[in-house]
Amino acid sequence: MARFGVRTVVPVVLGAVLGAVPGAGQQVLDLPGQDKAIPAALEEVFRVGSLDGADWETFGEISGVAFDGQGRLYVFDRQSSRVVVTDAQGRLVREVGKPGEGPGELRTPVSFTVLRDGTVVIADLGHRAYQLFGPDGEFRRMVSMGQDGSVIRAGEMWADPRGEAVITGGGRTRVMMSSGGPGSTPEAPKNRPIERIALKGDQVDSHTIAGGWLPPQGERPQDLRAGGGAAFRVSMAGPRTFEPGLYMGPLPDGGVAFSDTTAYAVKVVGANGTLERVLRRPFRPRPVTPAMEKAEKERQLAELEAGGGPRMRIVTSGSGGQTGAVPQDAIREMLRSRIDQMEFFPEIPVLMNLATGWGGKIWAVRRGDQPHEAGAIDVLTPAGQYVGTFAAGAMTLPSAFGPEGMVAFVERDEFDVPTVVVKRLPAILR
Repeated sequence: MARFGVRTVVPVVLGAVLGAVPGAGQQVLDLPGQDKAIPAALEEVFRVGSLDGADWETFGEISGVAFDGQGRLYVFDRQSSRVVVTDAQGRLVREVGKPGEGPGELRTPVSFTVLRDGTVVIADLGHRAYQLFGPDGEFRRMVSMGQDGSVIRAGEMWADPRGEAVITGGGRTRVMMSSGGPGSTPEAPKNRPIERIALKGDQVDSHTIAGGWLPPQGERPQDLRAGGGAAFRVSMAGPRTFEPGLYMGPLPDGGVAFSDTTAYAVKVVGANGTLERVLRRPFRPRPVTPAMEKAEKERQLAELEAGGGPRMRIVTSGSGGQTGAVPQDAIREMLRSRIDQMEFFPEIPVLMNLATGWGGKIWAVRRGDQPHEAGAIDVLTPAGQYVGTFAAGAMTLPSAFGPEGMVAFVERDEFDVPTVVVKRLPAILR
């Protein structure tokens, strides 16, 4: 009997905790506390995605964007199981992938990235494999995620800038699957690993670069209701609301920058797993009050009733590899139950996201005045230089970074139609 679980990992670490990775001799660099403004005006290069455009640029669900070393843009449309490739001017080059059961066809794609040489890597849970397509768009091979009976973890991934591997981790959606037979359950994780997954052979070769701090989870039983009046009790061991997330991005040398704490602390780790330095700014986490808890529950319920809230898809998988989707009405009822029984972390983290640019610049998103809103964005270097700050509301975090300062943003119009806008950063931010 197969067991399949999905959890959306929300923000998690107490402000005082910094030792998520070994390395007692690391530098701790205290950066200035006063913001230095960065102008937010960026040159637009092109945009793709429109109801009135060509068929190829009518996107359903943009689940990721990326660039290769030549500046070509890759748009992952999970709804249609394809990747659209344009050149550096936004003209169609090709489409990669299609729905299906065979090699090179996508059964349950969940995430993707692009290596700098143009190799497309798609994590396909339906095939329990990473599917690789060459720079010419042709299917190359599958790399197995693991044999039947093993635990499969799939989430966000980034290209290792050195090639032939991807880096996975972070606190976004994570899917865990076990086919170990009746009564089989995955072993509880000890931390949140950031891993380098080599894609040379027929099966993944995984190496842990760093382990992000994982707060004690415990068991919090909840009675969740699904559609049709069905009710079931689950033991929630996932993160509480406002727990700090594990936010990360790759660095050019194969290392990573990440944050796993409520404090303002960005950790820079080398490719060999050594914690090289911690970058700090003097901003402190806020305590969570009962008024904040009440307001957050009301906000999430109102968003859910208005048709917003998490865009979630739950897929079940049987021992034969067949998959099936849980109805959206059942998911929404389950989410209402979850919000009603929501538990909270005692502090609100300073940072709520982090990314790294093509050349290694670190973009750290501070939380805004409202706990659920993004605020100012700091730009740092891995060596510990403070470049400057985009004021709150002046800039959103790019969805992808490319060569020559190219960055991509996913935007939606009033009809919820997704568009990818490509802009260019000034030299100081590349």
